[in-house]
Amino acid sequence: MADENKSLDTQKNSAEKPKKQQKQGNFFSRAGKGISKWFRELVSEGKKVVWPTWKQVVNNTLVVIGCILVVGVFVWALDIAFATIRDLLVSIL
Repeated sequence: MADENKSLDTQKNSAEKPKKQQKQGNFFSRAGKGISKWFRELVSEGKKVVWPTWKQVVNNTLVVIGCILVVGVFVWALDIAFATIRDLLVSIL
């Protein structure tokens, strides 16, 4: 019985030969494959993008410019108010 187990173990070991390692190539060939894969994925993702219409682009641009003007006027008003308060405090002291 023990002899049979040993013979089965040796058959399994001989059937499980280690795989040969594939040659990976030099640094430049590996880097080139990685870069080309990155560009392929970039193009693939670029095709999935839903681009806005020209009307949406113009509308969003106008909203951004409007917000910038409103915030700019608000900051300008605060600057004038604080400068006036500062001048009053300096004249009092």
